[in-house]
Amino acid sequence: MRAAVVYEYGAPITVTDVTVSDQLGPKDVRVKIKASGLCHSDVSVQTGALPFPLPMIVGHEGAGIVTAVGDAVTTTKPGDHVVLSALIHCGVCEFCLKGRPNLCLWGLQTIFGGLNPDAAHPAGGFRAADPDGRDLYQFSSIGTLAEELVCNELHAIPIPDDVSFEAAALTGCGVLTGMSAVINRAKVEPGSSVVVIGCGGVGLNVIQTAAIQNAGMVIAVDLHDDKLEMARRFGATHTVKGGEGVDVPAAIIEITGLGADYVFEVVGAPPLVRQGWDSLKIDGTLVVIGVHPATSETTLPAAEFSQSEKTLMSCLYGTSRPTRDIPLAVELYRSGRYRLDDLVTHHFDLDDINDAVARMDSGHDARGVVVF
Repeated sequence: MRAAVVYEYGAPITVTDVTVSDQLGPKDVRVKIKASGLCHSDVSVQTGALPFPLPMIVGHEGAGIVTAVGDAVTTTKPGDHVVLSALIHCGVCEFCLKGRPNLCLWGLQTIFGGLNPDAAHPAGGFRAADPDGRDLYQFSSIGTLAEELVCNELHAIPIPDDVSFEAAALTGCGVLTGMSAVINRAKVEPGSSVVVIGCGGVGLNVIQTAAIQNAGMVIAVDLHDDKLEMARRFGATHTVKGGEGVDVPAAIIEITGLGADYVFEVVGAPPLVRQGWDSLKIDGTLVVIGVHPATSETTLPAAEFSQSEKTLMSCLYGTSRPTRDIPLAVELYRSGRYRLDDLVTHHFDLDDINDAVARMDSGHDARGVVVF
């Protein structure tokens, strides 16, 4: 089967034949991938901004059909339709027990290692190899930009069979992160003012969730007119076109009067963190969702720590609880309240993944998706 592999930081992604282990560990599931999105985090692996081990099969936003399971699997069975979660959690540690499974240290060590956490796996954690016999890591221990994969059962979240794989795939990252950041992390209140900096796949989901939460104003900020038009369709009440010479905080203050109650930075650019901070009310909250380069830094004015009560929040995978929140996102879609089909701005063949990366970098796409 074919898969998209990063062999070297900064080099193009290679599409190659991959052999997936035919020996399943007790907790393994084999999934035939039917659809997978391309996310900025995948590109961050390619560039080295996220220092994952290489060579690595990328992709962490996918859906498919379970074709086989290990003898100790209890959560799914062959034939089930599943969304692949980029996070897993143990369920018994301090963070899991207080409702923060996204911070499970065992889970984070697993996904950042790109291996199977089941020590009983016959390949010692590796489940795929390339034609030269090189073991391949899997992004978030799944690697969904592939025709097939083997992962731990904790990654596979069953969903109803009537949901399209294309829509379902998006709930594995972009939808889940944006939705959960609004509901779980910021806890946006009805009537509040919300600013979203960056209207890509995650940002649009922040916008539509803020609208569902009955925010009074939802202000979208982006460099591109087509993305701002999409933002309005997803629930934005106001738009601000950023760019050189544009004072975005001043524009936000003009719209809101005193600044925003909540600002979500969804790009991963340090200057935009400061831009978001300056757009807040004196007691506003800035939530940083964007994946920033690992070595980057952000500077904020120290005087405001004693002259205001602004809050800066980091946000790992949207502060989500995937086993609860992915089914929630799917049900919101099934009920017609979430626009998932409209998130897909183009389809691409796996062989054209580097063109899809370039298109994403142009800033005009919400989500590009491979349908196998």
